[in-house]
Amino acid sequence: MKRLTITIAMLIAAAVAAPVADASTRQLTVMQDDVQVRFATNRTLDEFDRLGVDIVKVNLYWDEVAPKGRRKPRGFDGTDPADYNWANYAATLSAIRQRGMRPFLSLGGRGPRWATGSKGRRGTYRPNAKEFGRFTEAVGKHFPEVDLWSIWNEPNLYSWLSPQRSKRVPVSPSIYRKLYLAGHRGLSESGNGSDTILLGELMPRGGTDSRKVPPLQFLREMACLDSNYRQYRGRAAKLRGCSSVSRIPTSGLAYHPYTLAGGPNVDEARDDAAIGQLGRVRSTLDKLARRGKLPRRLKIWITEFGYQTKPPDPFGTPIGRAPNLMDLSEWIAFRNPRVATYAQYTMRDNDFWQSGLRRANGRPKRRVYEAFRMPLFVRSLDGNRVEVFGGLRSASSGSARIESKAPGASYRSRGSASVNGAGYFRRTLRVTNAVKHTFRVTLDGRSRTKQVTR
Repeated sequence: MKRLTITIAMLIAAAVAAPVADASTRQLTVMQDDVQVRFATNRTLDEFDRLGVDIVKVNLYWDEVAPKGRRKPRGFDGTDPADYNWANYAATLSAIRQRGMRPFLSLGGRGPRWATGSKGRRGTYRPNAKEFGRFTEAVGKHFPEVDLWSIWNEPNLYSWLSPQRSKRVPVSPSIYRKLYLAGHRGLSESGNGSDTILLGELMPRGGTDSRKVPPLQFLREMACLDSNYRQYRGRAAKLRGCSSVSRIPTSGLAYHPYTLAGGPNVDEARDDAAIGQLGRVRSTLDKLARRGKLPRRLKIWITEFGYQTKPPDPFGTPIGRAPNLMDLSEWIAFRNPRVATYAQYTMRDNDFWQSGLRRANGRPKRRVYEAFRMPLFVRSLDGNRVEVFGGLRSASSGSARIESKAPGASYRSRGSASVNGAGYFRRTLRVTNAVKHTFRVTLDGRSRTKQVTR
């Protein structure tokens, strides 16, 4: 326990390296649950709205809406929206906008058989970039009301893009670069070039698994740079399919900073980065920008995040620990001035992923649900001072009432804090022997209590 406390203290110290005034004070909330949003639409979106969600992300799968079969149909025009079957995507996006939330489409993920190779998992083997660009042009034409996009899901993972490596050499970054640039051009051709278009959607770790590429290495390789940020040349460049790569146009990096079961304090390998290592992501983006590969000061968009809980996941975070780790994670994101969004994936557990706020049967994971609805984190600054961070997503104005009590005593008022437009507040308080106190925050009739993190 002592070692864990020291590790958390070091993590907090790293997170507060930037001044408070530089925090991501307008951090917005992204939520995604494709199954519930598309097929239990009104019920799910009403709940998102009550929770104060700002942005609803939906994966739009290329292979779902494109013609089927091994061969591209004769006369098919990939840039024409009329040549696709858009299923219920239009109705879903309309329902999102009707509730005042912003729709966010992540494009691709799997390609039709006629636009991908036959090896690997269905729809992921070397997708044809030219055909993908035509598809994104059609999407942009069909959904002109959308102004937030990302291209392909977790391209540094074999199950979404293959091959990841060839003769140990990473090749997925170059495959993805071609896909991304074609997709960006397609959106530009459709009149959406000035929209927010994100690259990445990267998973946070690769380790030594040949079916993955670590995210920071992936970003370097995408720009055809080695571990020292030098341009690949000669045979090394040829093996990677690299030519001279100029600046890649993008509005930001979409990122999935999932932690291991232990939370943000768990160490990650050098080229991996979970939410506790967002500084590594920021540093990598800045180094790429200094070498002319990316725009400067790119924002990090956390577009997937959550804690798989035990139960039901036998390898997940114990459900009793998850709420505290959620609070810590959101505070870390809030303190990073380059973070644009925080995310929750999903609303409900399913057979493949168990980070929902509700169990598969629909019952809420009570403390987990409340931690998302009303984050609260209290940390010791010294023996008599504390920082209180929290919020209520559904509140865009008003004040939080802050109280504390020593063991055996009653709660007494410690003041209030105004929430910003995203529903967050932060307040520094002086309380004698603060580390022994329990703090309670009340906002819009809802309350949570919290012990002090040292």
